[in-house]
Parts: sequence; C-alpha cells; structure tokens
Amino acid sequence: MLRSIAANALRARRSVAVRTFAAAGGSQVDALASANPNLDVVRYEHKNITWTTRHVQYYSESLAIGFLEMGFTAGDVVLSWMPQHFSEQMVLQFACSKSGLVLYTLDPLVAKKDPSKAQQALKAALELTKANILITPEATNDVNYVHLVHNVIPELRIFDTATGEPFVTPRFPHLRLAVHTGFDQDDKYGWFPLRHMVVPSQNLDSFVTTPPTDQTPLAGVLKVQDDIPVSVEPVLTNAQVLETNIWPTYCSILQKKFHTVEGVGVIF
Repeated sequence: MLRSIAANALRARRSVAVRTFAAAGGSQVDALASANPNLDVVRYEHKNITWTTRHVQYYSESLAIGFLEMGFTAGDVVLSWMPQHFSEQMVLQFACSKSGLVLYTLDPLVAKKDPSKAQQALKAALELTKANILITPEATNDVNYVHLVHNVIPELRIFDTATGEPFVTPRFPHLRLAVHTGFDQDDKYGWFPLRHMVVPSQNLDSFVTTPPTDQTPLAGVLKVQDDIPVSVEPVLTNAQVLETNIWPTYCSILQKKFHTVEGVGVIF
C-alpha cells in the first residue's frame, strides 16, 4: 500500500514538472524550424507573403533580441495597435513568447470608423496596461496611425531618438519606446522603425538565461465597452494562448496547419 501511494505521488510530481516546464511557443517554433525549415505555414494576402517555419523562427528571434538589447526584460508590456492580417503582428507574438514580454492588442479598425474614439481607446489602453512599448502601423485602411498617436502622445513630435536619450512622457510614465512599421522618419523622429528593431545577432541566449515555459505570461487581454478599453483581464500564459486559440495564426503555425490570412488594407 505504501509503495503504491509513493509511486502515485512520484508520478504526480513528474506530471506537474512536465507541465510546468514544457516549452513556450517561441521554443516550439524553434524546434519546428530545426526539424523542417522549409515547411510553408502561412500566407498573408497583405503583400502576398508566404512564411516558412524558418522565416518565423529567424525574424521573431531577431525582434526579440532587438527588444532585449534596448533594455527591456521579461514581464515588460507591449501594446500593439497592428491589424491581425499584418505578418508583423504574428512575428511580434512569437518574439514576445521568446523574450517573456507580455503582449496586449488594441483593435485598430476603430480608427477607420471613428478616429476620435480610437484616440480615446489608445489613451485608455496605455493607461490600463502600463505599456512600456507601443507598436503601430504607419498607415493602413486609409488611416495614418502615427498622426493619431501624436494627438495622444504629443511628446513624440518633439523627441528625437537620434540623441540617444530615453523617451519620457508624463502622460504615460511607463512608456519607453514607440515603434512604427514605416520606412522613413519624416515627422517621426521620436519613433523607432520596426525594421531597426530586428537584430539577427543569434545571441538570444545571452539575454534570456531562463527560457520562458508554457506557464510564462504572454497574452494580455483588454476588456472593451463601446470600443473603449475599461479594464484588463488576467494575463494568459503560453499554454493558455494555445488552449483558447486567442491568436489563431500563432496557434495554427505551432500546429503545422497551413492557412491563408485574408485582408489587404490600403497603404498611402
């Protein structure tokens, strides 16, 4: 009897250990890329781009390194205002999984139907999430998101990243970095282009000494009423992101299910 009880207890401990230390999504995509780097996993109608597991692994790791080289650490918060049909959003999701950052996403389509309300939503989201990093498209769906952000964070108009000084705004004291997806810096001197954040130095392990697991917090959730965030829900772990399928493209890639992401958008 005692042997049976002891054996059951040992199995239970082993089960907990396996569940606790299972790989995070970022590590899982590394394993997929190692096993089959040329496997096509997703095609985006926007820009007509097809991604292999190797593409996902390479760019998400490079973006994770970029954040960590900027001094961000596990537990810091990213607020994305990017559409789900942008491949940059998927790369960001895996980058956060690799680096231990927590990612919230604000619906960008509100800006197309009501720019004023979209600015209110952004202000509320920044306050509720205490975001350290804001990432937004430069423009899509006939909306210039950089201009909308300037109305909410006017300091970005006068700040210049070339000085090397840390960004500071009393309106949102937690915010340390604003990133856009465009290619020029005209009227965006307080921003960093996303392409400058992609650092393919292949030294992620020098920044992440304890790799994230399936229990590491990953996806923040905003509770929204009438298009305005009013509170935050409990942060989902890597495992819960897969269980809830809250990020469909991210989850499909990890399940090796090829799919097409619809949506193009107008860029000017």
